[in-house]
Amino acid sequence: MAKDNNLQAKDLDIYILRNSRFKSFIFDHKEIRCIANNLGLAPDCVRTELRKLGYCLIKNDHGRMVWKRDQLGHTPW
Repeated sequence: MAKDNNLQAKDLDIYILRNSRFKSFIFDHKEIRCIANNLGLAPDCVRTELRKLGYCLIKNDHGRMVWKRDQLGHTPW
């Protein structure tokens, strides 16, 4: 099971890095569902893996919840 979790995190990180629309942030609901569908994961699993990859859930200036990578924290490489 641990191998599956590591594979999911790696696949998610590669997917995000290769998609330019996710460079600065990821909207919590619609984009999380899109990522989950494309990777064959549940949206909650994507959120969990984003936390492991160093993303934080914050509210942007327009009041929408977005995932943003912690600039001071974890880097995947």
